Amino acid sequence: MDANSAVSAYSKALKAGLREHKHCMASGVPSYVQVLDEVFPDSNSAQQQSVGPMEIPIDLIVGTKTAGRQYALSPSFLPLLSPQSEFANKWANLCVAHLGEVGIREPIICYEYLGRFYVQEGNKRVSVLRYFGAPRIPATVHRIVPPMDGTPRIQAYYEFLDFFKASRLYAVQFRRPGDYAKLLQAVGKEPGESWTEEERRTFNAYYSYFRDAFSQLGSLQEDVLPEEALLLWLQLYSYRDLGRFSVSEIRKALTAMRYDMLSAASHDSIKVHTT
Repeated sequence: MDANSAVSAYSKALKAGLREHKHCMASGVPSYVQVLDEVFPDSNSAQQQSVGPMEIPIDLIVGTKTAGRQYALSPSFLPLLSPQSEFANKWANLCVAHLGEVGIREPIICYEYLGRFYVQEGNKRVSVLRYFGAPRIPATVHRIVPPMDGTPRIQAYYEFLDFFKASRLYAVQFRRPGDYAKLLQAVGKEPGESWTEEERRTFNAYYSYFRDAFSQLGSLQEDVLPEEALLLWLQLYSYRDLGRFSVSEIRKALTAMRYDMLSAASHDSIKVHTT
């Protein structure tokens, strides 16, 4: 990509960002990226862990650590600043690098809180890579651990910490205690059993197929997380079926399970009854 094409790409990304910004404002939802210091004001004094360098799912990056760049980016990390800004110029330069021979290799620095990521350094890199559809991004991750308060979400997160130690997977973020144990059983792994790199790649690929199918169900996604739908699906099908079924076949099965997924969203006791 040459410089002119990169400038054109920024203009298209800016138009998409402004559309998203206006839509969010009209809908009464946040129209900029989130800020961790506002989401969790005690983040600087909370317990922190160094997770180290790894690749993280780019769609789990939801905001910035501080408010410095908040107003430059829409919730999907699309740009909002003028094409004549320094931000736009650097964004276009990253475009050229990303589509050139070198690529974007320098890891971003980010904080993870409750399974979501907030960028301290590298917002423009995230913006460019998300715009071009990159699924993952190299990152140096610092984790902020919330205090245990007995709520189901925090209990589930502490179970995630044990799950992560063995799997090094961020892809699934359950809201209810016990769901990680159900997933391990369905996958055929014991609690605490280390995952190989091949097992991680396989799970990420299978889950990507599943999320593609789930994303086609429309408004159901507002109430049900894809990982919650996956647990229900795995009550009827085997883990390996995720690699054998097409996206359309998975979507058809999910459509038949709509009632069960809505029950899951209300946290009712669930018994899958799909024929």
